[in-house]
Amino acid sequence: MRTMSSFFRFALIAVAILFATPSHAIIVYEAPGRLTTMPVLSGGVKPGWQYIGNFNGFGGVPIGPRHWITATHVSAASMNFWYDNAGQTIAINYQGTRVAVNGDLAVAELNVGQPDFAAWAPVWSGTNNLLLGQPVYMFGFGTLRGSGTTGGWNWGAYDFALSYGTNQLSGLATVVGNTQFQMTFSQPTIFNGLPGTEGIFSWGDSGSGMFSFNSATSRWELIGINSAVEQVSATSGGPLLGAALYDARGYYSGTTQITGASNVPLSSFAIALPYYESFLSPYMIVVPEPATWGMLAAAGVIGVGAALSPGLRLGASKRKAQRRPTK
Repeated sequence: MRTMSSFFRFALIAVAILFATPSHAIIVYEAPGRLTTMPVLSGGVKPGWQYIGNFNGFGGVPIGPRHWITATHVSAASMNFWYDNAGQTIAINYQGTRVAVNGDLAVAELNVGQPDFAAWAPVWSGTNNLLLGQPVYMFGFGTLRGSGTTGGWNWGAYDFALSYGTNQLSGLATVVGNTQFQMTFSQPTIFNGLPGTEGIFSWGDSGSGMFSFNSATSRWELIGINSAVEQVSATSGGPLLGAALYDARGYYSGTTQITGASNVPLSSFAIALPYYESFLSPYMIVVPEPATWGMLAAAGVIGVGAALSPGLRLGASKRKAQRRPTK
């Protein structure tokens, strides 16, 4: 079985890392293009929404009683972090300080005198059980889905609302020096069986978390931090567009027109936390595995495909990837 690391994809399209362009909300394929109600799965299980906090309109996720993580490009030396402790309290305005950075992954610590977090996300440990095609829930703050355009939709107005979408791990890529998961915005069809909740990052999603079901621990765990999204231009060498595209053919990556026999979807990128376990371990508190979280296979989250392991590339793309930060 191939491990996820063997699927490093060095994208050929411009990736607007949520570094240059912040990403604010998850845009999804189905109407009206935005899902702003917390998803609750079989048995009342919540796949991560409850752990998302907010600072300056961007997201962050607590990983221990005194620390939270976010994207470096939207962080600051000092931050106010609003978080309701997974619904256990009203939203509390915590004050913290950035204490560690690894590329676009930043760790913040609560200031002396601040109360501890009462709840924090379990973080995915190890890379051996990562699977190609593994389902994920993506969360983020921000834009509505805008007007329709060829191959998708423009980014809409920003409204500071938390929203979600779903996707699948399609590979690994190196973006701004970090190992990142890649998720393509594929058009759902009767042939691929993808749900209408298929999502892509847009401006403002940066720093929020991405969660996946870990069959080894039987729970949903934080697997990524939103970092970047691909963008293209309408003309050769033209300005980058803010658009959620399930088919970028006809658009340009730099001066090269994107072509292909089938759809060329744009991708979202999230920092792959299992590859940063040693960096994060000093700040994490391991969350005990819940004995009562049973089989979620019925919820359609198990049995996805080949494992991911570093080395192999995914199929070549007829585009040049330009990754921009999703602020």
